[in-house]
Amino acid sequence: MSIEVPKRRKYFKPIGFLRAHAHGGKKSVSAELNLTAMVDMFTVIVIFLLQSFSANGEIMVVAEGLTMPEAANSAELNERGAVVTLLDDKVLLEGVEMATLSEMDPADVRIPALVEKLTQMRELDEKLKAAQGKPRNPNEPYDGSVIIQADEDVDFILVRKALASLNEAGYAKIKFAVMGVIAEGGEAKEE
Repeated sequence: MSIEVPKRRKYFKPIGFLRAHAHGGKKSVSAELNLTAMVDMFTVIVIFLLQSFSANGEIMVVAEGLTMPEAANSAELNERGAVVTLLDDKVLLEGVEMATLSEMDPADVRIPALVEKLTQMRELDEKLKAAQGKPRNPNEPYDGSVIIQADEDVDFILVRKALASLNEAGYAKIKFAVMGVIAEGGEAKEE
């Protein structure tokens, strides 16, 4: 067999030829997107949201340091209202301190700061509903609700003052947050 001088191979195309003929000699303006990573990211987000979604619709968060009383008869909260929290030494409305036990007048049957703030909230809600074309009938009570979270060790006088304040502010739907008693084979549920 004789030795031959290497020649260009028939099927070899120089890189310059490929560049010139692949896109007509120009670089492509559009780039291909790799959708796999984006789909994976959205899948993780959807799974996270589904895991964090509560089917029973938790309406409120229990205040820190609060031990809710247990109740044999209870029902799940199905509507959201302003949350009044009664602790041993202070009264909170939606997590904002309204009054402390030392500031309250023992002879007064209500909590003035709580009455003032709840009245403002009720009036604002009534204005919003009137602007939406749903004015309140003055012969009917206000339909807003309030949820009371009271520590199980709180004095009943404070609970009575809170109830009097809610009535004076115009709230008729008053609900107490309690822990349901453990049923057979079940868990205690927040009501």
